Amino acid sequence: MAKRIVIRPKASLDIDECFAYIAQENPETALIFFDSIRETFAQLARMPGMGSRYPLDNSRLHGLRKWVVKGFKSYLIFYCERDESIEIIRILHARQNIETILDHE
Repeated sequence: MAKRIVIRPKASLDIDECFAYIAQENPETALIFFDSIRETFAQLARMPGMGSRYPLDNSRLHGLRKWVVKGFKSYLIFYCERDESIEIIRILHARQNIETILDHE
């Protein structure tokens, strides 16, 4: 049974920002990115244990995992598996200062 996907507000903003950045160079690729995000979320909902654990000192993100956006290996989804849902914490580019960003969540 697939779990429900819960997208935190910052993660939703991340999606918008990634889409806008990609669209500057290639609007068609940006649309593909958006579809790939949705497909990857659906995959996580079906198989929530995917991805590797991402250890942090931030106790609020205990059990954090990361997984790549399908077809966009530089974009990472950070999520936590909950009892009945998958909570999407952030979607970040691999070149961002990920640890600093996540320490402030």
